[in-house]
Amino acid sequence: MAQPRILALAALATVGLAACGGGSSTGGTATNKPDKVQIACEGPFTGDEASIGAGALRACQLAVKVFNNAGGVGGTQVTLLIWDDNHNAQTAQTLQAQGTSDPTVLGIVGPMNSGVVLGSVTGLQSATPPLPFVSESASNVKVTDSGNSVAHRVNARDDAQGPADAKFMIDQGAHKVYVMDAKSDYSTGLADQTQKYLSDHNITFMRDSVKAGTKDFSTTVTKIKAFNADWVYFADEGPEAAPLVSAMKSGGLTLGNNINFLGTDGEEDPSIITTSQGAYDGAYATNITADPAGVTGSGAANYVTAYKAEYGPDSISQAGPFYGSAYEATQVLLQAIKNSPVKNGKISRADVLSHLGSDTFTTIFGSVKFDAKGDVQGGGIYVYQAKGSSMVVLKQVSG
Repeated sequence: MAQPRILALAALATVGLAACGGGSSTGGTATNKPDKVQIACEGPFTGDEASIGAGALRACQLAVKVFNNAGGVGGTQVTLLIWDDNHNAQTAQTLQAQGTSDPTVLGIVGPMNSGVVLGSVTGLQSATPPLPFVSESASNVKVTDSGNSVAHRVNARDDAQGPADAKFMIDQGAHKVYVMDAKSDYSTGLADQTQKYLSDHNITFMRDSVKAGTKDFSTTVTKIKAFNADWVYFADEGPEAAPLVSAMKSGGLTLGNNINFLGTDGEEDPSIITTSQGAYDGAYATNITADPAGVTGSGAANYVTAYKAEYGPDSISQAGPFYGSAYEATQVLLQAIKNSPVKNGKISRADVLSHLGSDTFTTIFGSVKFDAKGDVQGGGIYVYQAKGSSMVVLKQVSG
C-alpha cells in the first residue's frame, strides 16, 4: 500500500509548485531560509458541523504534507496549527489571538463559517502586521465587502449563489417557494439573496426561520402545506436537513412527487440520505465550490487519488463539501508564503498579504487570482441531486 500512496503524493506535488518561487529572489532560498513558518487551519472540526469541517481539515493536512515533501519554504518545514473554533466567533477570537501575537504564524486557512469571520475579523485586521486568511467556504458578502485587507476566499459569494439557486428553481418550473433560513449570518444572508431574485422575477414566496439545532419540524410542515409550496428552499449548513425532510415525508410531502427541495452548502452531504431514511432522495443542493471528484483535469484527479491513498478508499464519501476548496485555499496561502522574501530568517505577514493580493496561484482547480476585495475571479455554483445513496453533480449554474 505504501508505494501507491507515495506515487499519488508525488503526482499531486507537481500541482502548484510551478507557481512557487515567482516572487522575490530571496524568497525560499537555502542561503536565507526562514527559521520557522506556521499556518493555521481553522474551522468547526467538532460539534454539530464537524461533517463540514473534518474533510476540510484533512485537506489542509494533506496540502501541507505535500508541500513539505517538496521542500517546504527553502527547506523549512511548515508547521500546521489546528484551530477548532466549533462554529463560535468567541472561540475563534481566542484561538486567533495566539496567532496574531506570534509573527511566525503567517496565515489562516479558514475560518469556514461566515458568522465566525464577521465576529473575529477585526482582531485579525488590527494585528501588527495583520494576519491574513483564505477561507474555503465563508460566502456572506460582508466577508470581503467590509474593507479588510486580510480577507480572501476561494469560494463564490452569496450574491452569486442566491440568484443562481433561485434561477435554478425557476428553470425547473417553481411557482411557490417556501424560503427558509437557520438564523445565522451565512443562512440569512443567502436566503435574502435568493428571496430577492425570486421577488424580482415575480415568483410567490413565503419566508420562515428556524433555530439552528431544531429537530421538530411538524409546525414548519404544516405551514409549507398551507402555503401550497411546490419548492422548499433551505439555506442551511446541513444539520437540520434530515429532520426537516423526514417530517415532510411523514406529513405527506414526498420529494420529486408533490414537492421539491433545494438545499445549500453542507446539504449535499450524502449522509443526509441515510439519516433521513431515504426521505432526502431526489433533493437538490448547491455548493459554492467544485467537487474535485466531478471536475475534469489532472490536478483534481491527482488530488482525489492522493486523498484516498492518505485517508482510505471510502474517505471521499465522508469528506464533506469543502475538501476541495480547503486544499485549494491551503495551496494559495503556501504559495504566497513561499513567494515572500526572507529577511534575517523571517517572513513578514505584510509581504504574505502583498503576494496574496498580487500573485496568480496554481491549484488543483486551475489558476486563482484575487480581486481588490479578496474575492476569487470566476467562482462557480454547482448543483447536486440525491440519487440512491449518493449526491451526484448535475451541472454548474449561474444567476
